[in-house]
Amino acid sequence: MARGTDRRRSGRRHKGRFVLVVVFLLIVVAAGIMFYLWQEKSENGNSHPQIVTESQLKEIINVSELSTFTAVYNGVAQVMNKEKTDYYVSYEARVDVGIDFSKIGIVMDDEKKIIRLTIPEVNITDVVVDIASLDYIFLNDKANTVSVSQEAYKACEEDVKNESAEQEEIFELAKQNAENIVTALVRPVVEPLGYTIEIEEAWK
Repeated sequence: MARGTDRRRSGRRHKGRFVLVVVFLLIVVAAGIMFYLWQEKSENGNSHPQIVTESQLKEIINVSELSTFTAVYNGVAQVMNKEKTDYYVSYEARVDVGIDFSKIGIVMDDEKKIIRLTIPEVNITDVVVDIASLDYIFLNDKANTVSVSQEAYKACEEDVKNESAEQEEIFELAKQNAENIVTALVRPVVEPLGYTIEIEEAWK
């Protein structure tokens, strides 16, 4: 399985590469559908609703944990045995980043017609390593066992989590997407009633 000295050296130098992929979520379409249902319900009642409550808004945006950004990562994990390296394993992985929408804070100021939405901190919601992409560079041939793929998979998961945690751009883009999604969900309901939306970040 080893690919030789050149490959081994390149493995040691390789720190991985992120490919950032914007996730276009159907949730924005869902916002339009909910607004349509809102209007239809109002028309069936012969009048448009003149008030909106925090609980109604909470129900609209409560879609639980949702990824708002995906990054594709190509990296190399190092697997150690005590203080010695057994092998390197290159891999491809997908990293999903997002927020828990159920933790969005909502404060309504009916006098000023302002709705303040507090966005929770962005976190990694899922990591999926493509096991078919694993490619090994063994320094210790004894480590090349039937169970090596299971051990390597866990090492790759840990490696991509650590690498992702240092990529501020990923979290910033996920945050922006989350804010855009929340605004798209709430705006069709509150703007016809004269409210404006303000976004705040819980960790600031």
